[in-house]
Amino acid sequence: MSITSGRDRRAPDLRRLAGRKERPDYYIAPTRDFTQYTKDYEEKYWSKATAFNWQQSVRENLTANLESLSPAEFLRVATLALPLVEAALGRSIKEIEQHGLPLDDDALKAIGESLPLDPAAIRQALSIQAPLECVELPVAELKDQLAILDRQGLELREQKRLQLFRTDAGFKRLETEAERREQAAQLSLVEERTAGVRQALKQARARGKLERERLQAAVRAQLDAIESHVLADLVETRDLVQRTLASGMLPADPETRDRVLDLVAKRQLRGLKDIANHALVVEQSAIAPLTMGIIHYKRRREIQEAMTTFVHDEAKHSAVFRRFMAEKLEAKERIPDAIIKGSDRYLWIARFMPSGAVFLAVIVEAIGGAYLEFFGQDDHMPDPLFRSICRTIAERDEKRHVELCSATYNELYRRGGWWEALRNTVALRALLKSAYGDKTQDHHLIQACRAFGFESGTLYRFVANRLSQQLATIGMYVPWEHFLEFLPKPVPSRGSA
Repeated sequence: MSITSGRDRRAPDLRRLAGRKERPDYYIAPTRDFTQYTKDYEEKYWSKATAFNWQQSVRENLTANLESLSPAEFLRVATLALPLVEAALGRSIKEIEQHGLPLDDDALKAIGESLPLDPAAIRQALSIQAPLECVELPVAELKDQLAILDRQGLELREQKRLQLFRTDAGFKRLETEAERREQAAQLSLVEERTAGVRQALKQARARGKLERERLQAAVRAQLDAIESHVLADLVETRDLVQRTLASGMLPADPETRDRVLDLVAKRQLRGLKDIANHALVVEQSAIAPLTMGIIHYKRRREIQEAMTTFVHDEAKHSAVFRRFMAEKLEAKERIPDAIIKGSDRYLWIARFMPSGAVFLAVIVEAIGGAYLEFFGQDDHMPDPLFRSICRTIAERDEKRHVELCSATYNELYRRGGWWEALRNTVALRALLKSAYGDKTQDHHLIQACRAFGFESGTLYRFVANRLSQQLATIGMYVPWEHFLEFLPKPVPSRGSA
């Protein structure tokens, strides 16, 4: 890049899940405890004029959009989406033949996502598995609580170490004895609650293990009894998909065509889950390092004020995306472990090289804002609810964020020297390689783009163009084409000439 300056049927289900390309091995972040929190936060920070219409059904929106397409356009979209369905069907058939139906709720739902019109066999399987899911629920809720309390304790201990006190307006120097007592009481309460939840989690795991062992044999026997019916549905659906792709034409029979449309709509719904989760990851992963950055930039008031603004906005955005995923998609948020480690690295850089941290903030904000701007456009997102969320955040907050990051960097750190140019070049390449270098054509985000009828290169070119423009505001001139070396090479689809 040239840059000028300036069949073991008793095998554990989780192990099988980890190997599924459709469901990567994700870190499950706190979800359930945020249900009311997200609603409260959204109502607090979004005015009535920009409130979103939460009454609509995302699945109905996607289905209605597909039904409105011309036959030729629907065939084009189906030609991109159906190979993803075919691959998922093949994996499900192989796993069931080798290991039987999974005992995990998410894995059963994933099988249902590849079947049209919600067949009775998969609904029955989910009903059979439900008692096991109820056994796991208390453990999951306690794990969520523990994750939240651990983060609160970490932040309070850091504030105490740095002799800072948090108020509604932000952070200030710890000065009075009353403030010290209040901070100590807060930390003591969090530590007491953490210990209690950790003990309760240990007990719940022990009880859950016994209860699960008691139920598992009965559930397994019932699932084995309907396994052949589920397999028959999967094989029949795979045959339908393969016939449609081989013919290059939509089925003439209206009932069969409706089945194909439902398969495409379900794959788009799955793709929307991945797109929404990616947006949540970008917003949520920034909150912890930004919060800690507010503390460590105590001598740089401009950065501290900017980060305080960012934290409030990112929390607001996370609340909206969490609510969308929980209420409209019935999905859990999933944050890759690499993102969490990346946040820790960002915090380390912020402590020892603040100029580098602000430069990285310019890049991250530019990429995140471009991503939301892209999916806020009618051509790229057929669901009006998610589209309005992306568009509102991009126009109201993200544009201001990228401008503020650039202004902060230019005011405090832009020097135009060789060391600055070298440092920024290395940092840019490292971040882009980390963010995009591991993405192959079976990556969930790339597949989500194909489910909606366009190749991922369309998204990445848009983001690269916006990033190039933003870097120019801090004296780096990088043609957007140079970013393409970090992107996965496109693979021709079945429908391509």
